[in-house]
Amino acid sequence: MHKTSLSTRGQIVIPVQIRNKLDLKPGTKFAVYDLDGKLVLVPELDNPVEHGLGFFNKKSNSQGK
Repeated sequence: MHKTSLSTRGQIVIPVQIRNKLDLKPGTKFAVYDLDGKLVLVPELDNPVEHGLGFFNKKSNSQGK
């Protein structure tokens, strides 16, 4: 478990271990949710379409053509 605190300016530091694991970079935007009193941060993707289509194997797509 990692701990952090809220600054007087309302800022939270995400521990480096979590930033590295999730590959979070400076400037990453987050959707913020309140789920029954729990704060949930979800990183927004720069290009969600490209990210979602990334599971297709480009070799298998080109072989059918």
